[in-house]
Amino acid sequence: MQEFLGFLYTMCFAFCFWPQIYKALKRKKVDDVSPIPYGLASLGYISASAYTIIKIGFDFWLLINYGLSLLSATVMLCVWFKYKK
Repeated sequence: MQEFLGFLYTMCFAFCFWPQIYKALKRKKVDDVSPIPYGLASLGYISASAYTIIKIGFDFWLLINYGLSLLSATVMLCVWFKYKK
């Protein structure tokens, strides 16, 4: 059960960005997207990863969660920079 919950929250956090990324890529427009939340999320995931390593040690699900979520936020920022006007 614990592994399933770890997998579930990792997928939810990591993929919550992807509908917006898909929409921006499909329309090639990011006029209605603010990059600030994605930048803050990226900083938060980096900080959370460092905190986890320092305070808890190597926790697979937390670090995978933060890593995939950071990747998703970074992809959205790259899409935003590519299509901003």
